[in-house]
Amino acid sequence: MGAGGVLPGRGPPARAEVLHESALTRVTRLFFPGRTVIRKEPLGPHAERRLRHEVAMLERLRGVPGVAELVEAPRQAGSIVLADAGDTALAGLTTPLAVDELIRLAVELARAVAGMHRRGVIHRDISPANIVISGDGGPCLVDFALATSSAEIRPEFTHYSEIVGSLAYLAPEQTGRTGRSVDQRADLYALGATLYELATGEPPFGSGDPLRLTHDHLARVPVAPAQVNPALPGLLSEVVMHLLEKEPDHRYQTADGLGHDLEQVRDAQTRPAAAPVRIGEHDVPLRLLPPPRLVGRDAELATLETAFEEALAGRCRGALVGGVPGVGKTALVDQLRSVVTGRDGWFVAGKFDQYRRDMEFDAGYQAFRALGRLLLAEPEDELAKVRERIIEAVGPNAGLLTAVVPEFAALLAVPPDPGDPLTAQARTQRVGVQVLRAVASRKRPVVVFVDDLQWGGRTPLGFVDLVLSEEPVEGLLLVGAYRDDGVDAAHPRQACYRPSPMLRRTWWTSSWRPPSPRASW
Repeated sequence: MGAGGVLPGRGPPARAEVLHESALTRVTRLFFPGRTVIRKEPLGPHAERRLRHEVAMLERLRGVPGVAELVEAPRQAGSIVLADAGDTALAGLTTPLAVDELIRLAVELARAVAGMHRRGVIHRDISPANIVISGDGGPCLVDFALATSSAEIRPEFTHYSEIVGSLAYLAPEQTGRTGRSVDQRADLYALGATLYELATGEPPFGSGDPLRLTHDHLARVPVAPAQVNPALPGLLSEVVMHLLEKEPDHRYQTADGLGHDLEQVRDAQTRPAAAPVRIGEHDVPLRLLPPPRLVGRDAELATLETAFEEALAGRCRGALVGGVPGVGKTALVDQLRSVVTGRDGWFVAGKFDQYRRDMEFDAGYQAFRALGRLLLAEPEDELAKVRERIIEAVGPNAGLLTAVVPEFAALLAVPPDPGDPLTAQARTQRVGVQVLRAVASRKRPVVVFVDDLQWGGRTPLGFVDLVLSEEPVEGLLLVGAYRDDGVDAAHPRQACYRPSPMLRRTWWTSSWRPPSPRASW
């Protein structure tokens, strides 16, 4: 039903005003006698699923002050109907704001975020565009399309142009490039970036180029707000900078702790003789959180980092990481993400399944699909060069590649042609290696992480053997992880393992060469 359609049993609205429309969402204000409501219609792919998700998040947040409020009537098929909180977003205000107004908004936003977090919801997209000013001047959080009720999530490594959320306000861990989980502290970073803009007129690192913004969130320290806007109190500037710490453990842990400090800043404005404010003194975590960095794995991490540096120079093929279940193999390899990102590289991963052997649970297949998505997001001029190199490398097997991996079908625009089925498996392994050789370079290194090798079959592991047995490629590193208790004397890869600490083996060009696929089978 369109924005001006008939409301079941209540007649049509007097009029409708479209506030926002994109390929994925239409937001309309509906005017009824005596009141107005906001109708949000998810559009495009998976609209119904997105609708159910956002409604579930808003149901969970019913009654939280400063959060968008569901209304029971009128009902609109395929839509979310919300109380009208106003149409002035923070993004539309003239900034920088006056100090008193900024502190008032900051205190109320901290309370709203605290109430949201107490209900177990993470917004994941706090920004000036997603905060509107209600009729009484209070802020209201809107747009819970990306919200989650998970205590923490681990985002995938995606192309910088496809990172989920408003990139100018996004916490470093939300980029998928730090190997850190995302929890409620990511909302606090985004709130800090929002307050920074309200205080200075610009987000911490500006806006525009996604690659530059991603790098800045990961590596740059913003200029303190008080240096940009001298009218800003030093204490408020400290609070904002504490919100913008790169490491989640170093920033505010709770919105309640933030709210307490902001109230102290507000009181200090009216009562200069008030007791001095100590930032974070009343900031107590809601729950015990694991440390974001590994403890006691410095030697293993250093070995992996050295392997990556050697791979950049074409002197290392890969490394294997072994250990008992739960020892932290995956977490160790995840630490490479930030190292790879720092060299403008790509980190793709796949994981074998213990009970499934179909294609979707093949770690190599998963990694290649992830690589294909990264390639497809590249600018067309770069894409044309990569496309040419891949077609030249795979030759007559281009049709096999497009038949197997959907992303490469879109990338290469070559008709699918598996060819001789008797040789398809062996050719697929070879094509995978050829693609990696065509894509990886010192300028754009690629790390392929294959997890749970102990559950891989002989054919998928043949691809791993090919990468580790051929001449190394500048910028390509393959890292595999396996469980000790999953590899016995009969396992196809047992010949490649030897008892040692967690990092089992690194293949250098000048040292031991792994057996050929045939010999190891």
